[in-house]
Amino acid sequence: MFIDQDVCEKCLDCRTVCPVGAIQIAETKFVHHFSFQVVIDYETCVECDVCRRLSICPQGAIKQVDEIPYPRILRAAFSDPMFRHASTAVLGRGTEEMKTNDVKNEFTKDNVGFSVEVGRPGVAAYFRDLEKVTKKIVALGGDFASYNPVIALMKDKSTGALKEEVLNEKVLSAIAEFIMPRQSALNVLAELIPFINTELKETVATISLIARNEDDGEHSFLRKLEAHGKNHGYIPYLNGKVNIGIAAVKGGNS
Repeated sequence: MFIDQDVCEKCLDCRTVCPVGAIQIAETKFVHHFSFQVVIDYETCVECDVCRRLSICPQGAIKQVDEIPYPRILRAAFSDPMFRHASTAVLGRGTEEMKTNDVKNEFTKDNVGFSVEVGRPGVAAYFRDLEKVTKKIVALGGDFASYNPVIALMKDKSTGALKEEVLNEKVLSAIAEFIMPRQSALNVLAELIPFINTELKETVATISLIARNEDDGEHSFLRKLEAHGKNHGYIPYLNGKVNIGIAAVKGGNS
């Protein structure tokens, strides 16, 4: 992403829409006056395409290069919701399973799905932040979701280590998804929360759990989660979802 200086009229309208503050003013001082240009800071930009896609510039000065090189193209893959991941063919940062639970049916009565999202609009994240999380997930015994776009970044799935060339790429956010047995889920959560609070100094993280209701309707896991939160100093946000099975295919899973 760049701003065509031959077209830009320096109205500054574009600065308000960048979610990471990458559109900046570059001043040039002379003896009796100064001049400035509106530029996109290459390091800060996460290639989310918001500034260009919104057509905020009346002159059309915000442009994209013909081809974003690797590994920078990963910034777009994890920041632009309209970008389709090459490894999964899915739009956005989360998997279809997190959104529907109908695709592979991995969130069962015996398993709990976890997701750890690093970064968010306003506070992006580097993949080096994500690597700290993926390595911790391995240490905790988590089973990574094989269809998660994060898997394609890994150098060694057995350790959670990412490829060296991606570590300094910055993205709006990235989500690591994994499965844990229900009986150990709260113990994992008790270790994961302080780890994130201690190790992730340059960004923020959100932990989500996906669990099916019990047949008896007592929601015992949710009640245990609430009690666990009181004992460990956090308040879980319980967000119910009705699964109507629209992604299921007769005779098997889609």
